[in-house]
Amino acid sequence: MDKNITVLVVEDILSARETVIHLLRALGFSRFVEAENGAEALEKIETFSPGLIISDWNMPKMNGLALLRAVRGIEGGRRIPFVFLTSKYEMEDIALASEGGASAYMVKPVTIKALSEALDTVFGSNFEQDFEILKNEICSLRASGQNDKAREKLRRFESLHPDHAPRIRLELVHLLMDLSELEKAEEELCAILSANTLFTKAWETLATLQARQGKLEQALGAADRVISISPNNASNHVLRGTINLHREDLHEARKSFMTALNIDRKNDQIKQDIWNAYVNLDMVDEVQRDFGAYIFSSLTCDTLNNMAVAYRRKGELNRAVEIYRTALSKEPDNAKILFNAAVAYVNRKQHMKAKELLARALGNDPGFERAKALLDQINKAHVHESD
Repeated sequence: MDKNITVLVVEDILSARETVIHLLRALGFSRFVEAENGAEALEKIETFSPGLIISDWNMPKMNGLALLRAVRGIEGGRRIPFVFLTSKYEMEDIALASEGGASAYMVKPVTIKALSEALDTVFGSNFEQDFEILKNEICSLRASGQNDKAREKLRRFESLHPDHAPRIRLELVHLLMDLSELEKAEEELCAILSANTLFTKAWETLATLQARQGKLEQALGAADRVISISPNNASNHVLRGTINLHREDLHEARKSFMTALNIDRKNDQIKQDIWNAYVNLDMVDEVQRDFGAYIFSSLTCDTLNNMAVAYRRKGELNRAVEIYRTALSKEPDNAKILFNAAVAYVNRKQHMKAKELLARALGNDPGFERAKALLDQINKAHVHESD
């Protein structure tokens, strides 16, 4: 165990923070960074690159669970050991922490013995790093069609890490879903959930799987279960809203999406997910009506492109062109959007404008074969018209 690492201690109560640092000093650590909440901790992670995070669970602005999820989502964040402090010895907390990738947890008041044991566990195990490597290997095997080998690797890894079996088996479920073995995937999910009824990722995956199978009422029940366990996770409400869109219950869908936005107003990814949930069902007018004022200005170019394609397919070329213009104002050199906008102009028989956009696309991506083919097609058509 390297005791020269920087330890980030996240705790809103000063006396509790000082107690943890005092115990760490007694164990031989000497470099500390302090934060009063998760939001402040995230800022300090970028500056100080901690080798260990010890965080309280309940804090204002951003709690420990939200901080854990944010850390695990940043580059290199999977490798940072993360230890929870909680005053509630509740199964829900432990299940959510484990699911999110917590390395260990301790119940307050913390003793030097408990802290020492937790750190021995954390630094004696490389599970998170090994798990990330395994998932990358599974993706590679899946891409090359070696599905049986991928399954065997997952089974072997589970035998080495039985304490993390639910998370490992969930990766098997994702593999089965990729292979369209949906019944086997559902059976596996039910087995996982019978052993751990608070595993929110498993409930979320079950809801997604059942929706894919057309079992919309069952999917809605699974989504409601996720929300009952983790009501302040905006993504769970987006999932529920998406299922209600498939059920054609637009009122309930809008309620769920608004709840998601109210929980996490600054999260642009949530906004993209809501918008795409409508666009994927060709409900572009509905999303403009219900959420245009809330979301449109924050949409990424990819989301705008998807929306414009949906309008183009509906034959509403003027609206498609308008949205392509908005996307290109954000990313004027995006070859894919330049090409799609050119297609819209071809459909409007504005060939000169289409040629201009295709030339820009090829200037940014000379190997863009579809753009070359469309430009050749336009040029040949013009030659034919001249003849």
